[in-house]
Amino acid sequence: MAEVIHIKLDYNEALQSKKDILNSEMGLLKIAKAIKNHKILRTEELKIKLRASRKLKDLKSNISKLQTTLPKVKIPEILEKEEDEENTKTKQKIEKRPYDASLEEQLQEIREKLMQLK
Repeated sequence: MAEVIHIKLDYNEALQSKKDILNSEMGLLKIAKAIKNHKILRTEELKIKLRASRKLKDLKSNISKLQTTLPKVKIPEILEKEEDEENTKTKQKIEKRPYDASLEEQLQEIREKLMQLK
């Protein structure tokens, strides 16, 4: 059987302990309230996201229907050539920078650039 131990507290210590316990309970209740509020807001957020997702799917299907029903635009050959030239220029700019360079090579390039700036 467990032994019961009694501890004597004076009035001020007992009062302070009681205040501390009540403050702890109050803090726990505030946390519980915040958690409940978070759950409510989270469910509202999920409902809104679901509605937005459905609307986007509807919009996508409407756009595809429009694309099939509207006539195709005939672009003059001159404009098509200009567009192709612009696309090839941008592709060439992108291809100039090799992305498969190792980290050491990239570090060396940065060091060289820093040296040139000094």
